[in-house]
Formats: sequence, C-alpha cells, structure tokens
Amino acid sequence: MRHRTKAEGVAARREGCNMRYKILITGPALTPEATEAATRRGAMLVDHPHYVSSEELAGVAAVQQPDAIIVRQGRIDDQVIGASAKLKVIAKHGVGYDNIDIDAADRRGIPVFVARGANSQSVAELALALMFAVAREIPYLDARMKSGHWDKATTKGAQLLGRSLGVIGFGEIGRILVGLVQPLRMHVRVFDPYMPADAGIEGAERVGSLDDILATSDVISLHCPLTPQTRNMIGRDQIARMRRDGILINTARGGLIDETALFEALRDGVIAGAGLDSFAEEPARPDLPLLTLPNVVVTPHAGASTQAARDAMGVIAVNHVMDILEGKAADLRAMVNKKQLRVA
Repeated sequence: MRHRTKAEGVAARREGCNMRYKILITGPALTPEATEAATRRGAMLVDHPHYVSSEELAGVAAVQQPDAIIVRQGRIDDQVIGASAKLKVIAKHGVGYDNIDIDAADRRGIPVFVARGANSQSVAELALALMFAVAREIPYLDARMKSGHWDKATTKGAQLLGRSLGVIGFGEIGRILVGLVQPLRMHVRVFDPYMPADAGIEGAERVGSLDDILATSDVISLHCPLTPQTRNMIGRDQIARMRRDGILINTARGGLIDETALFEALRDGVIAGAGLDSFAEEPARPDLPLLTLPNVVVTPHAGASTQAARDAMGVIAVNHVMDILEGKAADLRAMVNKKQLRVA
C-alpha cells in the first residue's frame, strides 16, 4: 500500500459497482483474508492508516459517509460517530474498547462489537514472554553483548519456577496465561471482582482483594479493561504493597497504572522490574521516563501483533459489521452495548 500525505487524505482500497457498503478502517489495512471477506460480501474498505485526532477522523467520516467503522487506532468519540448519517455499526479490531464512546453510540442506536477471543492466545503469550524478559534481563544483556560486554559473572536473573503469579482480571487472556505457566509450577492467584462466585477456576486460587494479591505474588499480570473504576488502579500505595523482588506485567491498558508512581518505584528499587506493552498515551512519547530504566522491558502495544491474531481479528470484525448491515443475527456475546439488542 502506498504512503499517503495528509493532503491526499484517504483512498478506497477496493472499488467496484457491486459494492453496496463502505467500511472505514481507522488504522492500517486489514489482512488479505479480512479484505477478501469484506469484498465478497459487497463492502468497500477505506483505510486511514495514521494516528490522528478525533477531529480529523470525523472529517474523514463526514466525507466518506461509511456504513460501518472498524476501529484499529484513534479515538472514536461523539463527533466521529455523528459524522456519518449512514453509520449503522462499529467493530473493534481487538477487544479493548476504551477508545470508543459507547454512550455516544447508544444515543444513536449504533451497536458496538469486539473481536472476542481473536487475540487472546497472542496476548497471553506476550505476557509470558515479558515475564521471562524481565526476570532474566534479556533485553539488557542483549544490548550489553552487542556493545562488547560479557556479563556472565555479574548478571543475577530470577528463576520463575515455583514462584507465585497474581492474575488481575480473569477473562479469556488470564485463563490462557494460567495454562501457559503450569509447566513452571507457579502458584497462581486470581483477583476479579466481577467474576461470578460460582465460576470455575482451574489451576488457580481465587483471592478476595487487590491488596491481598499484590502482597502475595512475585509476579503481577494485568488483564482487565480500562474503566473509570480501574483507571490508575495500580498507584503508589498499591505498588508499595508488592514484594521488593516483584515484577509487574501489563499487556492490557496503560491507564491501569499510574506511570509516574511506577517510574519512581522502579527507579528507587521498591519493586524489581516491569514489562509493559501498553501506555497511558500511545504512541508512547520518546521522552517517557519509564523508557530510561534498565529494569523495564517495553513493547509497542504489540500483544495482538501476530499474523494469526491479525487474521482472526480482521475477519471477526468484518463479520460483525456485515451481519448488522445485511440484517443478520448479531453475535450478542461480542456486543459491548447490550442496549442495542434490537439488532439481533
């Protein structure tokens, strides 16, 4: 796909007289499998591959008048949702929907869907990878070797076998992670206040409070959505309750952590390290203080960035919007705003 200037705006990727619907993609183009699925069902995809403001996205939607939006990046607020008189459905290319104004969608009777389960395995695998990377200082040692050093005698990595893992948020990603660490014989604890009391937990122990799981875990891994209740749920007081050799992993949403408090704790040795795949502001600023610390391993919100996950997310998102546009039954398990059940 050729690079476009801002002056050029967006361009349709596939055109034809048989295209009945138009879908705006707020981000890079979908995979060939997802594109083919959309084209086969009579939809033209319009890409806008850059991180831009809501104002610019609203301008694109006003010009293109899409029937649906598939959200990859950018904030979909009231002005974006209201810019197209034809808009009937929104689907997230993933599962986190904190960048979509659900109330604004509700006011216009627009259902919002997530790609439920599409990226769970990939995100859980990255959480495990970050655990190893932090515990064994892999990025630091890699950089040291490439600059001519041989730190065999001085490096002191941590072993994960038999350690305790605290999983905060026990959806599909958390459940997969519990399975992945079984060969390490980790003692797994789970905290999720929204989990039904009779929910089955295999390979883990349920914990009744956030303070309890923070104080009893060597590794904490976050797998919960960003809501008003969870924003900055890991702040200075919570980090102080963690073990001094504790590791914090976040492959969920950056806003779950007070980044200033985390920086100070890592700098001062309050906890041992952190592995972060998401940040309060994205893309993360190059001058973000956390990026200067040797005990922090970072990735660019890449938990779902595997070919398998991209293929699945794209196809699922396309199917969600096309089912609504074609008047077919919706997948209610993946619908965020259940107020719109009239579309089923």
